[in-house]
Order: sequence, then C-alpha cells, then structure tokens
Amino acid sequence: MYQKIILAYDGSLESQQALLNCKDLSQWEHAAVHLLSVVPYETISMGHETSYYSEPENKIEEERRLKILNEGVEQLKVAGIEATGKLLKGDAVDKIVEYAHTIGADLIMLGHQHRDNWLERWWAGSIPKALIEHSPCSVLVVIIK
Repeated sequence: MYQKIILAYDGSLESQQALLNCKDLSQWEHAAVHLLSVVPYETISMGHETSYYSEPENKIEEERRLKILNEGVEQLKVAGIEATGKLLKGDAVDKIVEYAHTIGADLIMLGHQHRDNWLERWWAGSIPKALIEHSPCSVLVVIIK
C-alpha cells in the first residue's frame, strides 16, 4: 500500500521514534523511505518590525541537520531499507507538503510529543495538525510518551 514514505526527520527524540517505527512499516511493503529535514529561515530581531537574515548561524544549522539526516539514512540502509535524504529550507509544513507532491508520496510520518504546559503547547504550535490539514496523502503521527 505505501510505496513512498516521507519521514520528517530532525534527529529529535520524536523523530528518532518515528524512524524506529518507519523501519517496521517500510518492510511491510518494501517501500522507499525519504528522510526529509527542513531548516527554517531564521531571522534575528533588531527591534520593533526590524530583523535580518543570519547567514552564518543558518549555515551552521544546515550542516548540523545534514549530518543528522545522513546518520538517519545510514541507519535505514543498514536495516536493509531503501532510503534517501533531502535537506530543504523554509517553512516545515510547506516544504513537506511540496515534497510530498513532487515525489507522489503515499504516507508522511513524523514524531510528536505532547506538551504538558499550555504555554509550551501555544509556543510550539502544531506542525502535525497543520500537516494533516494540507497533506496530499495519509499522515502518521508517532506519539512519544
């Protein structure tokens, strides 16, 4: 059923758990797994309504994410799973949805940990919720407890 799986992957505990679940799921149908990491464009505020793009800091984050992404791809390949990695820049939900359209994905997987504090929930937003609303395919959210 699932031949092309996207795993939103940033090396966090949540995405590590989704990676473990992805290993099992992909073997059911011999699916190709696309690990996808999205680096947000970070801006540094200089006061009210003024900010600038921080190229050096973003380059460091890109390199860190690329290393984590390559390690995740290697874990899947060692398990005998066809895997590729892709690093994109921009809004996570927009880029995941765009990539899903591009490759004709059947499933998007991502990890999620419930937040106990209402302020943490508000501040973090809900990527899984937004992704479900905009996804062109099924979305599997792996809950971390």
